[in-house]
Amino acid sequence: MASKSEVESPDFSQPWKLSDVVLVVEEERFHVHRAMLAFWSPVFEKMFTSKFQEKDKNEVPLPGKKAREIRQILLLIYPSLTEREITEENCYFLLKLAHEYQMAAIVTRCEDFMANKVKVKAKESALADLVFAQTYKLEKLKLASVTQAYCLSLDELKNDEMFDQIQPNNLQEIMEGIVKRLQRELDGARTQSQERQEKIDRMRVSNQSVKTKCLSDVGRIAETLVGHASSKQNYSYVCCNDTASYLAALQMDTKPHNCSKGYNSVCSGLSVVSTYLSSIKQQLEQFLPS
Repeated sequence: MASKSEVESPDFSQPWKLSDVVLVVEEERFHVHRAMLAFWSPVFEKMFTSKFQEKDKNEVPLPGKKAREIRQILLLIYPSLTEREITEENCYFLLKLAHEYQMAAIVTRCEDFMANKVKVKAKESALADLVFAQTYKLEKLKLASVTQAYCLSLDELKNDEMFDQIQPNNLQEIMEGIVKRLQRELDGARTQSQERQEKIDRMRVSNQSVKTKCLSDVGRIAETLVGHASSKQNYSYVCCNDTASYLAALQMDTKPHNCSKGYNSVCSGLSVVSTYLSSIKQQLEQFLPS
């Protein structure tokens, strides 16, 4: 029975489990199985069944390939107790190899990973992913990249080093998406501006109401106090008919007098009160304009 480690991590460096072919990559040798390669890849299937020179050879060189990358894709196609992960570090070279060898299932896994990742990556990387998608005809990644590119400004789009490599139909779709996004943002700004203006108008009405009431109260207080002060001998408030005239009358009340309204005590003059009320009136008129 195979050990857990054998199932999880094939070594490939030595013959194992009836391996019958060796892939030679960068002077490294990978002992693998024709049937496994043929099952995953129509390219290898033709290589081992048609009139190719590799059909009867025990060693198959893969020039131009990297040993580390070939090992990664082999680990994907061989059974494992845990599924091998597609990551940001390996997804691009794995997809390129899978595309070359027509390993559709691995292409799909890599594309799904990249399409999901592009949604959370910086918007500036969207065009590089789009060009990659164009090259390998990856519709799902293309759609995700184009959608992400809607977030770019027109200057960011034009100045990107990948701009000249974007296919015309994709470029048109991106620019239309950017224009629609800008229109939505403009509409949103207009709505927000209108809501703010309505709020300001409501506050202005409210402020005017408060101002009117407070000024009226100041006038009534001044009138009441003038009435109180008028009990003094020789004090007159003749011709007082508005807040300003009542405050002016109070300003002249500088002498104390014996209060006859409830208490036998001496009341100070009300000129100081007039000063306070005048200050309140001035602030109301200044900070709550009509």
